[in-house]
Amino acid sequence: MASTKIGESGVQAEKPARKTRFVAAPDPGAAQADVDPTGDGGEPGALMSRRAAIGGVCMGAASLLCFVAGAGLSGAEVTVSHSKSQEIVSLQEQIRTAEVRTGALPQARDADRALVTAQAAAGQIARLQNEYRHLTGSVADNGGTRDQAAAEPTRRNLTPYFTPDVGQAALQPWYLLASDKDVAAGNGIPMSFNSGFEWVAQRPYSVEVDGTVRVTWLAVQTRPAAGQTPAVLAWARADYDMTRKSFSGVQTGTTTTGEALRQEVKAP
Repeated sequence: MASTKIGESGVQAEKPARKTRFVAAPDPGAAQADVDPTGDGGEPGALMSRRAAIGGVCMGAASLLCFVAGAGLSGAEVTVSHSKSQEIVSLQEQIRTAEVRTGALPQARDADRALVTAQAAAGQIARLQNEYRHLTGSVADNGGTRDQAAAEPTRRNLTPYFTPDVGQAALQPWYLLASDKDVAAGNGIPMSFNSGFEWVAQRPYSVEVDGTVRVTWLAVQTRPAAGQTPAVLAWARADYDMTRKSFSGVQTGTTTTGEALRQEVKAP
C-alpha cells in the first residue's frame, strides 16, 4: 500500500510514537472496516481512568524510591552510593512528571466531547471530499488536468477545517476513481454524482497526551462485484487539535487495489 504525507509525494511517512491519554469504550456496532489501514492504530480498549493509571505510576515510583533509599541506610548513617543517588533523582523526576500529567488530563466528560467534536468535523471533511468526485469526468476530458475553477468552491469550504501549514495538497481531492468518468452525473446536480466509491470518516477512540485526536478516513467501494466485499481503495488520516479545533499532519495513501483503479491527475 502506498503511503504519503501531504506535501511529500511518494515518501513513506515516518510514524511518530504516540501515547494515548484517554480511551473510549468500543462501539459494539462498529464496522469491521473501522480500522486504521496504516497499521498505526491499536484495537480500542475499554473506558478507564487515566488518572488511576498515572496514580499507579506515582505509587510505584514512590515505593521504589523508598526501597532504594532504605537500601543505603546502615544504622544511623546514610551510605547512599552514587548510583543509588542517581536512581533516587530519576525516580523523583518520574513522580513530578506523573503529577504534572495527571493535572493536565481532561475529565472523561471533556474527552468524550472532544471525540464527538472531532468525529463531527471529520464527517464534514468526508462530505466535502466526496463532492470532488464529480470532477472525474472533466479530468478525463482534459487529459488528466483538474479544473481548478470547478474545484474552488469545495477547496474553499475545506480550508477552515485545517491549520494553515497543511499545504494546498491537503485541500485537493485525495482520491479519484478512474471508472467514474464513464458514469453519468446524477440529475444534473454535480454534487450527487453517482461515484463508485465514497469517503467515510472512522470513529476516533482516543485522545493523545498532546491533546490531539487521531482521525482516519477510508475511501470504500460503493459498487463492488457481485458477491464481493467492498474494497478499501484509499485512506487518509490527520490529527484533530482539541484547542485549535482544526486538523494538521495530514497523510494520504492508496491500497494496492485502489492504486490500480485510481485516476491519474496532473498538476494544473
